[in-house]
Amino acid sequence: MSPVARISGVLLLPIVMLAVLTFALLLLVWDLLATPLVLLTRQRPEETPPPTRNASIIVLNWNGLDYLRELLPSLRIAVDACPGDHEVIVVDNGSTDGSLDLVRQEHDWVRTVALPENRYFIRGNRAGVEAATRDILVFLNNDMRVERDFLVELLRPFDAGDLFAVTSRIEMAGTRSETGLARCFVRHGELRFVQEPGTAADDGAAVLWAGGGSSAFDRRKHDAIGGFESLFEPCYVEDVSLSWQALRRGWRAVYAHGSVVHHAHRGTSTRVFGREGVERLNWRNYELFFVRSVTDPGLVLRHALCFGWNIRKRARLLQVPTGLGVIAALSTVPRLPAAIWQRTCSRRHYRRSVAAILADARVSDS
Repeated sequence: MSPVARISGVLLLPIVMLAVLTFALLLLVWDLLATPLVLLTRQRPEETPPPTRNASIIVLNWNGLDYLRELLPSLRIAVDACPGDHEVIVVDNGSTDGSLDLVRQEHDWVRTVALPENRYFIRGNRAGVEAATRDILVFLNNDMRVERDFLVELLRPFDAGDLFAVTSRIEMAGTRSETGLARCFVRHGELRFVQEPGTAADDGAAVLWAGGGSSAFDRRKHDAIGGFESLFEPCYVEDVSLSWQALRRGWRAVYAHGSVVHHAHRGTSTRVFGREGVERLNWRNYELFFVRSVTDPGLVLRHALCFGWNIRKRARLLQVPTGLGVIAALSTVPRLPAAIWQRTCSRRHYRRSVAAILADARVSDS
């Protein structure tokens, strides 16, 4: 980030804070005006389990030759150990390192979807969904290694009609920033996403979101919501938003402690975007998620009032300039109309409140 950008970001912070508060007030007025139409068009989400537990396992890859050498042999063992008619699809995002040749020459049990260029996480996975033919979708990052019972335990809960997704236990070398047991708490008007260490006692526990690189989704429910939204392209927070929409419809996402993946965190995305680029995308998409999905008036107002405080605090925690947060906030502006439209259209499906969702997925000691 250039010195000019750092300085201008700090100078713009007061203006951005005022704009955010004004926008929040207008958003709540819009929600109020749209309420009669929402009530008149209300729809009841279906609650039936998938027809089968057959899974399409979608692995998104970009120049991940070494990652695939680790993942695919372990995945073959896991698929063979799981009863059912499953398929594995590697979606290649225009790799130039021979990844596609490796899959085709050494793993003829894997289907491939070859994209001409890097479409990144959301559009790449959408290509995989288009090719998938089974009743359950499993999204798996390429920088993973899975254990033998990964798929068996991941698919086990899919006999409940209100189940949307199941997420694996994530193991990482060193300090774990991901675990799969995704929770949340609210502080200063901000949703603080955390992942708690899970135990066997947490098996089947509610999670706030199912991670987009280590989870299984009911195909029909996934498609009813629309999958990973283009609003968040190229990547980040799309899995939180997808799960949030499912929870608001009254469906559940749960943790499977016995389904284990080993993950090299952000092994691909950091190479593509750089560390500051990753943090900026994540930050921008968090703010877009808030606009698109959080409809609780009190929380919306607290978020706006504490916006400046939270930007400075998050910048300190991430050890990045405050200006990065300001730039991330400003970069949401071109996408705000789409976020507001999706916010309004989704409300007719909602059966559960924001407060109820946060209560189910609250941090254990909060």
